Amino acid sequence: MNNREIMLKCTQVNRDYMRLPAGKVDGLKHLTALYRRLADQSCACALAWVEDKACPEHEPAVDAFWWGVVEWADAFGISVGVDKDEWGRIFIRPHLEFADYVLPGPHPEPMPFVGGPPADVILRLDAAWMERVIKLTTKWGLLAHLKDKGALGEAEHLGSELRNPASPSYKAYLESDLKFFRKLFVNFPFSIQTTSQLEGWLGEAARAL
Repeated sequence: MNNREIMLKCTQVNRDYMRLPAGKVDGLKHLTALYRRLADQSCACALAWVEDKACPEHEPAVDAFWWGVVEWADAFGISVGVDKDEWGRIFIRPHLEFADYVLPGPHPEPMPFVGGPPADVILRLDAAWMERVIKLTTKWGLLAHLKDKGALGEAEHLGSELRNPASPSYKAYLESDLKFFRKLFVNFPFSIQTTSQLEGWLGEAARAL
């Protein structure tokens, strides 16, 4: 698969993932609806990219979503400790190209390094990614963002929950994240060493369930 085909697969995996936490975490009605909407629009954009068409109209939050993912991807690779060159070429580059397709121009800002047990790293990066998406959406489409004010409050609450290992949301999101990563990473032609490293790291994270 080329990078465009890989990212179409990724948006499809993401669309499926956005349906996982809904039945496990209460009080996220607005946030879940927003994520599902953005996931559907992302799939439409990725399909148009594969077909070499202009990017379809979409919400500013889609732009923020994928530029946020680029920043997350960089921080995730550093936190796991995979080979930087391979990770950049195989994983970050397709995401960067897709983000530049949906909204050309912005350059990602480094997301702070997160250390500690893998489970904590995954969920703290989740929280940091959500905060970044909110910031970028506000910057690029404030008026469009205001209609999702219900999701903002839920996202703020969820961010604090994901940083608390004692929270039910912590384990619910960790479980769905691990399923997501295993389905996501198979789309990328990583070396055997990197694949083994990722599997071992995710296996260690699963011990927190």
